[in-house]
Amino acid sequence: MSDVIVVIGAGSIGQAIARRVSAGKHVLLADLRQENADAAARVLADAGFEVSAAVVDVSSRASVHALADAATALGAVTGVIHAAGVSASQATVEQILRVDLYGRRWCLRSSGG
Repeated sequence: MSDVIVVIGAGSIGQAIARRVSAGKHVLLADLRQENADAAARVLADAGFEVSAAVVDVSSRASVHALADAATALGAVTGVIHAAGVSASQATVEQILRVDLYGRRWCLRSSGG
C-alpha cells in the first residue's frame, strides 16, 4: 500500500497543490461532479501521478465519510487538501455555509483533525 493524498476539489487550485505535494504518492482526487474529477485525474495521470477519481459532496457528512473509507482502502492517508468551495457570486448564503463551513468541518473530523 502506498501513501495517499486526498484532494477535495478538482479545480486548478486543487490540481496545483496536488502537483506540489504528491510526488511518489497516490492521489485520490474528489469532486462534486464525476466528470470534473475524471478530467482532472487524466491531467494528473498524464503528468505521471498515480491517481484515482471519486465523487464527494462535502456538505454531506455521509459522503465525506465514504470518501475517507475509499482513501484508507488505498493506503495510509498522509495528507488532505481541501480546495472545494463556493463564493457569494456562485451560491446562496445557505449553500456557502453548507460547503465552506460545514463541509470543511466534516472533512477535518474525518481526517482526524
